[in-house]
Amino acid sequence: MKNESTVNKSLLHSADRILDAALLTFDLQAIIAKLKQEDIWKMGERDSVTLMKSEYMRIVLIALHSQMEINFHQSGNVISIQLIEGEVIFETEAQSVILKEGSLLTLHEEMTHTLTAVKESVFLLTVALCSA
Repeated sequence: MKNESTVNKSLLHSADRILDAALLTFDLQAIIAKLKQEDIWKMGERDSVTLMKSEYMRIVLIALHSQMEINFHQSGNVISIQLIEGEVIFETEAQSVILKEGSLLTLHEEMTHTLTAVKESVFLLTVALCSA
């Protein structure tokens, strides 16, 4: 059984993709290129694809156009954001940081936060799901 991801454009958002397996691999640059070819991106909207989804963790690749903002509500989960392309401002009630390509940010649960793309940006959002 093949357990690696596919970047076939027709399967990028397909329910047939494997989201949870013992081993998954991703060609992020190829996936980013496919996202930027989709109509939703070309219409000026943000685009994203869930790469991995398990009982304990979610990994989502998110692409934003310049000046787009995401207001995250308070989360009961620890998150990380790894910036692959671009530059973003990440703000909490207590702090504001600028993330550039190659930056990694971690944030504990129960913190309201906002992310704003300074320029076109792509990042990985990882959510560690707390057991209830």
